Amino acid sequence: MFNKIYTHTKSYSSKRITTVYSYIKRQYSFDSYINKTGAEAIYQSFLDNNVDHVFGYTGGAILSVTDTLYQSEKIRYIKNVNEQCMGHSAEGYSKVTDKPGVVISTSGPGVTNLITVMQNAMSDGNPLVILSGQVETSSIGTDAFQEAPSVELTKPCTKMSIQVKDVNDLPFIMKEAFTISMDGRKGPVFIDLPKDILTSTISNINILSYNNANYTNNRHMSTTNTIKKINKLIMLLTKAKKPIMYVGQGANKAYHFIRYISTQLNIPVTTTIHGLGIMDETSKLSLDMLGMHGSVYANNAIQQSDLIIAIGTRFDDRTTGNLDKYAPVAKLASKSGKGGIIHFDIDKRQINKVVKVDLKFEGDCYEYIKLLIEQISKKPTTIKTIYNQNKKWVEHILDIKKKNQFSYTPAPNNKIKVQQVVKKINKYAPNAYITTGVGNHQMYMAQFYNWRNPSTMITSGSLGTMGFGLPSAIGVQLAKKNKNVICFDGDGSFMMTGNDLATIKEYNLPIKIFIMNDSKQQMVQIWQKLFFNERYISTDNFNPDFNTYAESFGIENLYCDDEDSLDAAVELAMAYKGPILVNCKVVPDMCTPLVVPGAALDDMIFNSKQKIVGTNVPS
Repeated sequence: MFNKIYTHTKSYSSKRITTVYSYIKRQYSFDSYINKTGAEAIYQSFLDNNVDHVFGYTGGAILSVTDTLYQSEKIRYIKNVNEQCMGHSAEGYSKVTDKPGVVISTSGPGVTNLITVMQNAMSDGNPLVILSGQVETSSIGTDAFQEAPSVELTKPCTKMSIQVKDVNDLPFIMKEAFTISMDGRKGPVFIDLPKDILTSTISNINILSYNNANYTNNRHMSTTNTIKKINKLIMLLTKAKKPIMYVGQGANKAYHFIRYISTQLNIPVTTTIHGLGIMDETSKLSLDMLGMHGSVYANNAIQQSDLIIAIGTRFDDRTTGNLDKYAPVAKLASKSGKGGIIHFDIDKRQINKVVKVDLKFEGDCYEYIKLLIEQISKKPTTIKTIYNQNKKWVEHILDIKKKNQFSYTPAPNNKIKVQQVVKKINKYAPNAYITTGVGNHQMYMAQFYNWRNPSTMITSGSLGTMGFGLPSAIGVQLAKKNKNVICFDGDGSFMMTGNDLATIKEYNLPIKIFIMNDSKQQMVQIWQKLFFNERYISTDNFNPDFNTYAESFGIENLYCDDEDSLDAAVELAMAYKGPILVNCKVVPDMCTPLVVPGAALDDMIFNSKQKIVGTNVPS
């Protein structure tokens, strides 16, 4: 048993520190690691951290670790077709389990193929613990076979990146990896493992310190100061006339609190793409998704609101539009003390990073929103006052919502568009877990599906990683064995990782795969049309026959290219017990609304048959 004080860090140099028993920060028991090899210690760490799935692709440098998983009764080893796929599978798994996805790879290209995954996880806040093999310590720096500067490559896209240089350091490093991946804003941790470390035997345990305070656990808060700030927020709610809640992924666990506050105080709610489902979108107070392809009513509500309460979101450029033109009414209300911008975020570095805020709450928004409910529940008269004064505002926003629903122009000759496929999926699978690639199909799924539960839209947001959809569906399905899991993909995104059909078939995962096949990278082609004078290059796709492709893996498949077959195709696919691919030949379309770069959030463009109705600010 070792009792030590230490600090988390993002500076990856390690050193032994003096035991300070009078200032014990955490307590660890590492007795079970003594006399184990490094590889056995890693397996023990998996058990200690309740790991039940590991996603991997083996090779010479990591064989000692994969060997410990041979016929394991407690941990299921999943072999994807390549390292990027296994990383995205682990991301999908982590998103729906709220625990780290675990990845193991071999050295060299095994690491470099995972860099996209690490940056995606870092950008979207997905917890991962990634282990890679490395050449023996005596060979490092000699340009040995499959040697790569793994730590240097992965430092910028991880919360911690470290090479184990002493087998006695390994138990503590593994413990810290699982902790750090989940602490504060979640993200990936990378551990580089030389082959000789994996075969060496642990004789004692070294406790290490990581000495840069860039990494901080923001979950703890000063209750006294927090209550003062909560009461200030309540005071602003009594003065503001047009409040809105703008919520993101960080509020997924607090969704029932968000819904309660929205209903009790009569406040409309809009979400980011990662926050879809925090509000049940069948609720009248749900404004659906905001941003570049967000709803007319959400974007206008943000621009017209005098009090924006941002919860678990980062003011990403895709949700703000032109910052100089962002939230003009809230900024004006701030000057008179009758509104402004409030920000709840677990990563204090995000506060005032993009948008200057009037009141900040650094830490886990779940705890803050819970405390807000506790405080305001003591003031029933205040609740009634806030509710009533918001009525005119809500009526105005609901009028915009009624007149400006997401819409599209049907294709001629009974052909189908992506929007129609989404609406049919909404009919036959209203509570599914849905993964997507990146592009028009992703935006249509966000727009036309009625999201009712949090953490059910599994997609790549900030990095925009094409190819994310299919492998992430594997991780989701493994975690949610008895749930409908749908991979809703574009043909371009599918082609990047479509070979992971092999993994789906090998493990007989009942994933429903819908490919929106328009033979184009349509989102980019629209930009070429709008901003590059129709100079189209590199956006037409040369695709295989997706049905034959699925069949080559032994996966059932359907083809659909008109309205007459669409309903039956979706119904059959959702009723099928195993994996199935539906090749939907769709007519290309422009995804609107669209906030073009440099425009204000409420300055949206539409196709020729759409227009905005009744968005004037109420007096």
